[in-house]
Amino acid sequence: MRAALAALAFAPASAFAHGFGARHELAVPVWLFIVGAALTVTLTFVAAAAFAGSRVERYAAARCELSRAFIPGWTIAALKIAGVAALVLVFVAGFIGSRDPNRNIAPTLVWIVGWVGFSYVAMLFGNLWPVVNPWRTLHELFARAPSPPRSWPRSLGSWPAVAALLAFGWLELVFPFRATPPVLAGLVLAYSVVTWAGMARYGAQAWLEHADPFHRVFELFSRFAPFAVAPNGRLVVRPYAAGLWPREPERLPMAHVAFILAMLAIVLFDGFQASVHWVALEDAVHAVDPQLGDGAWLALHTAGLLAMWLVFLGLYLAACRLAKAAANASLTTLDYARAFALTLIPIAVGYHFAHTFTYLIVQGQSLAFLVSDPFGFGWNLFGTAGATVDDAIIATRTAWYLALGAIVVGHTISVVLAHAAADRLLAGRGRALRALVPMTALMVLYTVISLQILAEPLVRYSGPQETII
Repeated sequence: MRAALAALAFAPASAFAHGFGARHELAVPVWLFIVGAALTVTLTFVAAAAFAGSRVERYAAARCELSRAFIPGWTIAALKIAGVAALVLVFVAGFIGSRDPNRNIAPTLVWIVGWVGFSYVAMLFGNLWPVVNPWRTLHELFARAPSPPRSWPRSLGSWPAVAALLAFGWLELVFPFRATPPVLAGLVLAYSVVTWAGMARYGAQAWLEHADPFHRVFELFSRFAPFAVAPNGRLVVRPYAAGLWPREPERLPMAHVAFILAMLAIVLFDGFQASVHWVALEDAVHAVDPQLGDGAWLALHTAGLLAMWLVFLGLYLAACRLAKAAANASLTTLDYARAFALTLIPIAVGYHFAHTFTYLIVQGQSLAFLVSDPFGFGWNLFGTAGATVDDAIIATRTAWYLALGAIVVGHTISVVLAHAAADRLLAGRGRALRALVPMTALMVLYTVISLQILAEPLVRYSGPQETII
């Protein structure tokens, strides 16, 4: 039972991070890379303390607005049509196509194009999801509005989006049939019904902002991107990560803080499941009761995902509590949590890149043959049905260094942004620096944890005792 469940849990279309059959042998121990990365983040704190100051404010303010003509109406219409067509194709392929995930385009459209692909578009270019979102497009086309929508319950806030993101993380990382086309199409259909019902009751914008996890994820990632749309409809060009530092301070609700920590935890749990630590935990549970069924293993993975989120959230709140004590200012722990939450987004961007880049470029190749035979019926519509996936398109060594760089750069940017956040929050540079010490220590800890988790499936070091790090 356990072996069958494990095989299903890592089906071809699952969101695994590292699709390599062999580890890369490094010239030096992995722990040296991890120590070096931690020192880099620490030295960034020192450099930012000495030189950042108002430079972050000037960097964030460097932007220009372009004419709306750069976003022609026909482009928006084409994107909306493409989004709806992709949704329809997921339904048709999922329900009538082959049950083999490798021969059906539905899993690739959902996991690679819809989730991973749009995440990269959002964080590297800008947020196209509000335009492409097929559920919003179809709601606007067909919804009847005889009476104004109800107001969103203030008591709920954005906590439904947090719960929905954790549920999506569970489907992505734990649910064993996430790649089975008819099951996946059924899940998309269920999401569609809930989304349209919510939009009809509360209005599209209120529902998306408070309950839809994808709207929130892509919006947060897009704050790192160089392009955005201003309230007046003009296209804004800005430096990378400048969108994470708005001109007017934002008081984020605690639900948004929990959401950002969930983004970090889900990606880290993805890598943690491939680590020797997780395997050791599974072995310990199996030793207690070798007869455990599939339900027990699903429960273990579910508990692991929730525990990762709670640990990350707890560590963050503990750092905020220490920052409050160090600064000795008349602010609450939650004030610090809200003030520093957006500074974690570059870390989320780095984690996402490190854990999904190889998945995107390896599994994304399947689109070449799936567009010619989307249902697995043996078609060859565009002459590409014979294309294959090259697992060696990127070397393991290259993947390791790219992932290492993404994580270090993400943490470095976060440290710089945290300096600006502390200066804005607290009066006096001394107080700001004291408050930053526990926040920087937390980011160093995140660096160590993330690189240790990332390294295990990718690299090894052959020392005197052939130690696998």
